[in-house]
Amino acid sequence: MKLIYRTYTLTAIWLLPVMIIGSIFCFYMIEYIAYEETDEFLTYEMERLVNYHKEFKHLPEYHKVADILPDVKYDHFYFKDTLLLEPGDNELVPYRELRFTIDHKGRDFSIVLRHLLLGRDDVAQGTLLIIIGLMLLVALFLVIMVNQITGQIWKPFYHTLDNLKKFKIGEALPVFQKTEIEEFGTLNATLQTLLKKITSDYHHNKEFNENASHELQTHLAIIRANTEKLLNRSTGEVEAMGELKKIYAASTRLSQVQKSLLLLSKITNKEYSNNQDVKLQEPLNLALDFFSEAINIREIELKKHLEPCMVNMDAGLAEILVNNLLKNAVKHNLQKGYIWVKLTASSLIIENSGLPFQGDPNSLLERFAKGENGNIGIGLAIVKQICELYNFSISYEVSEQDSHKITILFATT
Repeated sequence: MKLIYRTYTLTAIWLLPVMIIGSIFCFYMIEYIAYEETDEFLTYEMERLVNYHKEFKHLPEYHKVADILPDVKYDHFYFKDTLLLEPGDNELVPYRELRFTIDHKGRDFSIVLRHLLLGRDDVAQGTLLIIIGLMLLVALFLVIMVNQITGQIWKPFYHTLDNLKKFKIGEALPVFQKTEIEEFGTLNATLQTLLKKITSDYHHNKEFNENASHELQTHLAIIRANTEKLLNRSTGEVEAMGELKKIYAASTRLSQVQKSLLLLSKITNKEYSNNQDVKLQEPLNLALDFFSEAINIREIELKKHLEPCMVNMDAGLAEILVNNLLKNAVKHNLQKGYIWVKLTASSLIIENSGLPFQGDPNSLLERFAKGENGNIGIGLAIVKQICELYNFSISYEVSEQDSHKITILFATT
C-alpha cells in the first residue's frame, strides 16, 4: 500500500469517530435551536396578547390561539410538549405549547398557544444530510490537500527511491536531490555513506576473490603437475603411488571446488548482467551430447522431450544451469538407470533414478549438502543461485521409488 493511500485510510479511520460525535452534537444542537426559536416565538405572542388585553380589555379571538380555558389559572406561564393527530398524514405530530393566565373582568382565563415542532426524525434526517455533505466536502479537500502536499514535500523522497531502484552494485554512486527537509537530508546522507561502504566492500571482496582464485589455481596447478610427473615414473613403491594418486585427485577436486565457489560469488554479486533471449533447447542439446559418453558407459536410458523455450538470461549462466543439472543427474544415477528430460515453454524438468534419500529433498540444493555417500558438491547450489537471480522457481522431489526430480519454472512477464 502506498503512503498516500495509507494516509487516506488512517485519516478516514480517525475521522469516523469525530463524525459520529459530530452527528450526535449536531442533532441536539438543531433540536435545541428549534426549541429555542419556538419558545421565543411563543413568548413574543404571549406578550402581544397580554398587551392587547391590557389596552383593549378583550380576550383574543379563538382562531388566533389554540385554546381558551375559562376558570383555569396558572401561577406562572409554562411550556409543554404535546402530540396531536394530523388528519392529513394520519400520524401524531409534535407541538410546543405555551400556557398562561389572563384575569378578564375578575375571571381567570388560560390561553393556550401552540406551534409546530420539528420531529426527531426530521432533525435526524437533516443531521444526516449535513454530516454527509460535510464528509464529502472534507474528503474532497483532504484528497486535494494531501495530493498537493505529498507532491511537493515527498518529491525528494521519491527521487531518492528512484535512484536506489536504478542503482547497481559496482556502478557509480547515485546523486541524491538536495532538499530543505531535514529528515530527507539525513536520509540521503545516511544512504550515501551506506552505499559508499557497500561499494567499497564489494570491490574489496571482488578483488580478494580474484586474487585468491589466481593464487590458489597457480599453486594447485603446480601440485597437480608435480604429482603427475611422479605418477608417470614407473619406479616407485605401490603404496607411494597410491598416496600420490590421492593427492592428485584431491588437488583436482579442490581446483574444481575453488572455481565453483568463485562462480557462486560472481552470481551472488550479480556480475553476470549480459541478459539476452536464449533458446534453452540449444545449450540443453549441447549438454546432452557432452554427457552422452558417460550416459552410454553407465547404460543409462535417456528420454527427452524438448519444446522451444525462450528465456531472458545470461547465455553463460544458461549453459552452467543445464550442465550442472545434467551432471548431477548422471553423476548420482544408478547403473542401468534412467534420465528423463522435459523442456516446455515455461518449465524444465529433469528426473533420474538414484539412491534413496531421507529428509527434505530441497536441502540438497544447499552448498555442500550431505547425500548418502557424503557431500554432493556445490553444483546444485549454483543452479539454485541462478534461479534466485532470475526469479525462477526451483523444487527438488524424491519419490518412494527413489526417483529424483528437479523442476524449474521460468518467470513469465
